[in-house]
Amino acid sequence: MQVIGLTETQEDLLKEYVNVFIGKAANMLSEMANQRILLSVPEVKLVNMAEDAASDSVLTAHGHVVSSSMRFGKSFSGRALLVFPSKKAKVLVDACMGIPYAGDDENDPQDLADTDFDVLKEISNVILNSVVGDFSNLIGTHVDFSIPDVELVFVSKDQQKSYLQDNVYMLTLYTNFLLSEAHVEGVIVIALGVHSLNLLIDKINEILESYNE
Repeated sequence: MQVIGLTETQEDLLKEYVNVFIGKAANMLSEMANQRILLSVPEVKLVNMAEDAASDSVLTAHGHVVSSSMRFGKSFSGRALLVFPSKKAKVLVDACMGIPYAGDDENDPQDLADTDFDVLKEISNVILNSVVGDFSNLIGTHVDFSIPDVELVFVSKDQQKSYLQDNVYMLTLYTNFLLSEAHVEGVIVIALGVHSLNLLIDKINEILESYNE
């Protein structure tokens, strides 16, 4: 079966599951930060990076971004990324370190220290492992994870497609980190090949069929 997209019904059900997965990740992140952190997913999209001319809308920001990437494998395999504007990175790091919000969301990307990247790696590990793990549990398979790589990169609007790779499907989960006094917008991107995406869609269809019985 060649996947070409999601129907509205499939997308709605997938979003329901994604919000549950994100809620679990938010609870883990809240424990790590010792404060309430909410994660919301207002939008879920499937983008074919090889064909979709609108694929430059996958990322939520241009310029300097903090990108965390990890690979996962076995029968359900791919690459998961957490991407958000670098100017917001310090806000998120400080929240997880218990540092009071200073009201400055326009931090210089060069101000990020090695310790900040360590915290960002842990944040990414919590979120990406939780979300991908829940996807694999939904499908009924097991995945192995790599350690997230966190980097500060400059991505122009024209570079987005090449940065996220061609010829794969991108399941994009647009996220909001809702902190006590600030929020950070970002995106979780799960890159899947046709086989892995079909496993997910077949499961979604199976669940939808059970609703109609």
